[in-house]
Amino acid sequence: MEDGEEFVGGFAGGFLARQYIPGYGVYATTRRVFGVALTSTPARQFLGGALAGFVQGELMPKLSKDDSNRVIEELDQKKEFALHKDEISQIEIKKPGMLSTGRMIITSKAGEKTHISLRYRVAFERLRDLMKAFYPEVVRLV
Repeated sequence: MEDGEEFVGGFAGGFLARQYIPGYGVYATTRRVFGVALTSTPARQFLGGALAGFVQGELMPKLSKDDSNRVIEELDQKKEFALHKDEISQIEIKKPGMLSTGRMIITSKAGEKTHISLRYRVAFERLRDLMKAFYPEVVRLV
């Protein structure tokens, strides 16, 4: 955890997939974005077994400093990836269509791309809102 870092929000569940395996979570702090694979971290053992991968039942809850620190420490332990804002050049989010999945692609300044599949429209809406709260300057909606 970094000095002054606060939890912004996030969610996990079958609405998101990585490498075609459903069950993924995306979370953001004021400084970083995290990806968590639920296949290696069951929801019951993650963030206190939060409903739909939410913290306190909300996409972007207002947490006390202690609760925020606890959540960030758990994300640090269970992350599959974490990218700092200054490493990110673009976050592209594409809405799912009638016959296709959507996607979120986080592109680093080094050109590396992290792909997350969005299986339902609600995942697009949640990620759009979360990423705009996290780092609106680099979000591109497709």
